[in-house]
Amino acid sequence: MANEVWDQIVNYRKTKVLPGGARLLLRPLRKEDKQAFVDLFARASREDLEWYRIDAADPAVVASWVDNLDYRRVFPLVAFVNDQLIGNATLHFGEHYHRHLAWVRIFLDRNYRRQGIGTLMVQSLIEIARRLGLYQLYGEIVTTQPQVISAFLDLGFQHATTLRDYFITSTGETLDMAILVLYLVEQRGKF
Repeated sequence: MANEVWDQIVNYRKTKVLPGGARLLLRPLRKEDKQAFVDLFARASREDLEWYRIDAADPAVVASWVDNLDYRRVFPLVAFVNDQLIGNATLHFGEHYHRHLAWVRIFLDRNYRRQGIGTLMVQSLIEIARRLGLYQLYGEIVTTQPQVISAFLDLGFQHATTLRDYFITSTGETLDMAILVLYLVEQRGKF
């Protein structure tokens, strides 16, 4: 990917005035956001943090994400309302034979859900993925979150498959995982 594209991505900004007058800013996570980022996950419920692949309840783990920022591996887009960091959406880039793919993940503070912020964040990641020349985006969402699945479908993702018992909770309950895909470049029919 050309350096000028990366320069644009690293300087990405989107603003919006929310109903009620609060100012929303989307931009890449920076090193100086470390404490605000740790605070975002510290406010999260144990239930919300259970969806993470690693222990996001551990402030040292969250701080390490900032300490080890590498936009070419994981691109974190954060949301601020006024001066409070309230959300994080990421593109996790594939490597080698998956270098044309990325996986989308998103987390929003409970107080800011169902206001269109998550939709705007995922739309921004789609825009960024297109600029970077990616072919496909994937989302993995447990089927007990139908509203999240519906939101991704509304953004153009398609249901690819559902994996049975793919996720296990801290209490041992297994859940099915919907795999959603957004094709940014159509490659069908080429031989």
